[in-house]
Amino acid sequence: MSRRRVAALAAGLLLALVLIAQPWAELPRRLRSVSRFAPKELAVRRLGGSGTSFDRGYFSFLENAHRRLPASARGVAIYGAPPGEPYLYLANYVLAPLPVRTSPDSLPEGWVAAIYGSRRPPGARILAEWDEGALAEPER
Repeated sequence: MSRRRVAALAAGLLLALVLIAQPWAELPRRLRSVSRFAPKELAVRRLGGSGTSFDRGYFSFLENAHRRLPASARGVAIYGAPPGEPYLYLANYVLAPLPVRTSPDSLPEGWVAAIYGSRRPPGARILAEWDEGALAEPER
């Protein structure tokens, strides 16, 4: 079997799985979304996708944190994010390959705090700030 046939078969199977697994009423909305976001930058496409629909502000916060992280950062501690697996999973996904922890009692050496929301910890040096949050490190 040629590569083209294998690719076509795989695409057909994937399409069949999507059609079987998704509610039919949802398909027109998803098609409009794909056509609208396909030509956009990757972060914008992800923002418009269903993987971030639970909290688009949080995704925007993570993208901003990722873009502003110092090159020397060894890991990221997330503060202020709601508890739950989707929040931790998305942080790990966006900030990879750096390790991520949520609300540790203290920052390991070389780690940066990403603070979701407007609260700022006392005694922290703010590295960057934007609408959804900030990056900070302890004053040393």
